[in-house]
Amino acid sequence: MTDRTATPHRRNVLLIVADQLRADALGCYGALHARTPHLDALAARGTRFERHYSVTAPCGPARASLLTGVYQSIHRVVSNRTRADDTRPNLATALAPAGIASHVVGYTDTVAEGTSGDAETVPRGFNWHTRFNLNRAGLRSWLDQLASHGQLVPDDPMDVLLPAPGSRNLARYPAELSDTAFVADRTIACMTGLQDQPWLILATFLRPHPPWVAPFPYDRLHDPADMAAPLRAASPAEEGRRHPFLRHWVGRDVPDTAPADLTAEAIAAHRATYFGLVSEVDHHVGRILAALENLGRAHDTLVVVTADHGDTLGDHWSLGTGGFRETAYRVPLIVAAPDRRAAAAVTAPTESVDVAPTVLDWARAPALPWSSGHSLLPLLSDPAERTPWPRSEIVHEFDFRDPVDHIPERVMSLSPQECNLAVLRGPRFTYVHFPAQRPLLFDQLMDPGECRNLAELPQYGQVLADCARRLLDHRMRHVDQARTDLVATAAPATGNGPAPSPPRRVT
Repeated sequence: MTDRTATPHRRNVLLIVADQLRADALGCYGALHARTPHLDALAARGTRFERHYSVTAPCGPARASLLTGVYQSIHRVVSNRTRADDTRPNLATALAPAGIASHVVGYTDTVAEGTSGDAETVPRGFNWHTRFNLNRAGLRSWLDQLASHGQLVPDDPMDVLLPAPGSRNLARYPAELSDTAFVADRTIACMTGLQDQPWLILATFLRPHPPWVAPFPYDRLHDPADMAAPLRAASPAEEGRRHPFLRHWVGRDVPDTAPADLTAEAIAAHRATYFGLVSEVDHHVGRILAALENLGRAHDTLVVVTADHGDTLGDHWSLGTGGFRETAYRVPLIVAAPDRRAAAAVTAPTESVDVAPTVLDWARAPALPWSSGHSLLPLLSDPAERTPWPRSEIVHEFDFRDPVDHIPERVMSLSPQECNLAVLRGPRFTYVHFPAQRPLLFDQLMDPGECRNLAELPQYGQVLADCARRLLDHRMRHVDQARTDLVATAAPATGNGPAPSPPRRVT
């Protein structure tokens, strides 16, 4: 074991991000059937953020916000195929002046420059320790490991994630060689190899993202009969009648809306496998945390566990993420800081843009310029010692344009710039704003599933106006501030004469 006193001022960061993990799939967030003892234990010794939301979806935009600390309307990564702005500061570039190098095990869904959108890289400042992602190139390192252990590797790498013959959800590989085990193994190897220097390790688990196949015993750890029924209208058509966007959303010809996957039986099976994959992630998070302790680094490492976004899991006649539903955006956030007296749970509204400022604050690194988020460290202290939290409501955004086939543009007669929505989640009401369509309004207290739209009722006119004003205030407060600190300077001197004096200010 490493000498714990050798580097008293060292500050490491272990940032674990699961893909498509909704908060209510963990035991510490109240899931009755969850088997997540390691994450529950981490939450018990750290702090669990109850009302934490991703500010956008899907994966690429969500991770861009997570790593840059700004909203999608600022970084403008609007899809998984949008190339990020390499000039924008991020977590790694801010940690570098503090002498902390940033390493990725897994992926960030960052599109490489000069590609069609399928090739990935990592954002500026990050090092790729181990690449793993859900495409042919990203699967290669894991497939090589499978082959080295005598496992049959298919000709098409993507076929490794098909269910075993004769099974609906059993994976083709053993649990000790799964993709989740692979990411955990490589994360532990990365920590072990960085013993002599401070680090940030971003470890990204693909799971519980589909395909929903799990190795034994996780394929049968949860009984479909125990799964809650989806919350939805009587039919997709009825769901769609609630709003033009919903008519488009539930009618899309994509796997998330395939009729065979949305029967009550199919959703129960999907949910059971989903919970099994969450249990597998939990097991390997436990392995990583045990390795951190054995390496002697637990005392100087900030541990953060979260997700890029959630999953509707059949609610409202859809699977996956996107849209405006709460379960597609409410994600877990567990923070364990070794030098902080932990508050067991925080109910203040927090967002994914707060993660990067928190990491930088704890690492004593320069803050990101014009971040949209706030450091969460003050919320880790005893409630009596906390300063007032500056946020009273959540905002998240979703861009649903289709730059290839232009389907939403055609079916809803919208321009690409109109294919987006913004959600304001206040203490009571959820307000959904569309730039060219009528809004939606839900009462979270009376209608927690957000099924009854109140926007058409005249008695809620003032509530609508107030929500629209607060959302506009938020957007104006968080517009891109990158060049606002530039000021005019005096004209340079010409010849040998003095520089001209600046004009006198008129009062």
